[in-house]
Amino acid sequence: MKALLKNKPEFGAEYVEINDPVPKAKEIMIKTKAAAICGTDLHHYEWDETAINFTKNFQVKFPLILGHECSGEVVEIGSEVTNIKVGDKIALETHIPCGICYQCRIGNLHNCQNMGLYGTTYNGCFADYAIAPAKVAFVLPEGVSYEEGALFEPSGVAMRGIEEATIQPGDTVLIYGCGPIGQFAIQMANICGAAKVIAIDINPFRINMAKELDVITINAQEEDPVEAVKVLTRDKGGVDIAIELTGAASVYQNIFKMIRLEGRLVTIGHPSKEVAVNFTRDINQKGLAIKGIFGRRIWNTWQHLAELVVNEKIDLLKVVTNRYKLKQYEEAFKKAHEDSGKILFV
Repeated sequence: MKALLKNKPEFGAEYVEINDPVPKAKEIMIKTKAAAICGTDLHHYEWDETAINFTKNFQVKFPLILGHECSGEVVEIGSEVTNIKVGDKIALETHIPCGICYQCRIGNLHNCQNMGLYGTTYNGCFADYAIAPAKVAFVLPEGVSYEEGALFEPSGVAMRGIEEATIQPGDTVLIYGCGPIGQFAIQMANICGAAKVIAIDINPFRINMAKELDVITINAQEEDPVEAVKVLTRDKGGVDIAIELTGAASVYQNIFKMIRLEGRLVTIGHPSKEVAVNFTRDINQKGLAIKGIFGRRIWNTWQHLAELVVNEKIDLLKVVTNRYKLKQYEEAFKKAHEDSGKILFV
């Protein structure tokens, strides 16, 4: 079969012929139907500072098949697999829990103490066929397409952020970052009762995409975002909830100024640099609640997301702008640095 293989911790990857995989007792094999490029894939492909820092906590072995956001048809199951059957249409959870540590025992499988990561510590899905532990396979509901299924993993991050934001009817919500996960979050915030959703970015292309989602947009390169948010939230003194998705350390110089007293900050983006925070002024005296997000709750978040997609409350495919064959990977990764939304391999 063909796969996108990274052989060394350096720039690039190769589209090569490798042996077809064989699932072990607790694994499944899928025929990959759709897969999406994530920011993590970009960093892994380029093997930049972010990739190096991110993988310090995980044992990455080469060669490695890249990719982790995908859907496919189950074509073979291991001898001990009972929860998945051949023919099932599935999407994959990236976080691979051990199932026995303290975090797993209390229900926090998404943040397992011995966690593996699909496409990082475990061969990924940028291939004709992919192997995965059966325990991270989510059977997609009737009516969900393979393309939509490939977006369950990234949109699940947005879903988890919205769950932890605890939006109340009438709240004003700030979405800082209009990339694909930000655009998923905008749709979700709107249906969860937010009276006003404000989205900030510096990329005109992504801002224009966001404008189609019933949101107030601010281009931080063209106007002062702090002043703009103050005008929009004059009575409250800031937004009720801010969700940070850029991962840019510089955002934290301003984001605290945009949140009202006793407000809430949900952080999703992973800064590659240390962030300086004035705890007294920005957290304690504001009475600010902060929640960090790493992954999706297994399987609570997935079920919530599935209900929204099946009942057409959100449209995951609105964020897709480009589709490629896997052999066009170089063009696809180049496009991911240009004006684009979500990019799919189909």
